Amino acid sequence: MAGLERAAAVLSAAVLVLTALSLSVPPVRGFIAAKVKTRKIRAGRAASTLSHIDKRLDLTELACVTLLHDRLFNACTAALSRGWTTTGEITNLHHLFDVYHKMGGNSAAAALYRRALTLPVHDLGRKEGDGDEGGA
Repeated sequence: MAGLERAAAVLSAAVLVLTALSLSVPPVRGFIAAKVKTRKIRAGRAASTLSHIDKRLDLTELACVTLLHDRLFNACTAALSRGWTTTGEITNLHHLFDVYHKMGGNSAAAALYRRALTLPVHDLGRKEGDGDEGGA
């Protein structure tokens, strides 16, 4: 009989544990569901924010390319209309065009750039035979 009483006590304890678990599962499930919902909302907001940032970066890159194009166009057309350039202008054009090209700038500015590089170079303020490459 002692074995039977012990088995009954174990089963009774098991019933109590299972009852306690069944009572605690719904609140835990609700807690977890609320956390999952909150995380999904946050993930959606983060995705929206990242999308906005991505669009802003695209616009910023386009603005940079546009400004570089404008600077190249103005510098090249000024030198071409003048008929000559300086080493300082050539250096500046190289810097502008290098970044413009790396950012995917088009060939319209490239054509002007190549034409400007063919112009005669007049270093203002530099005497003939002077070794100073900086110009004025």
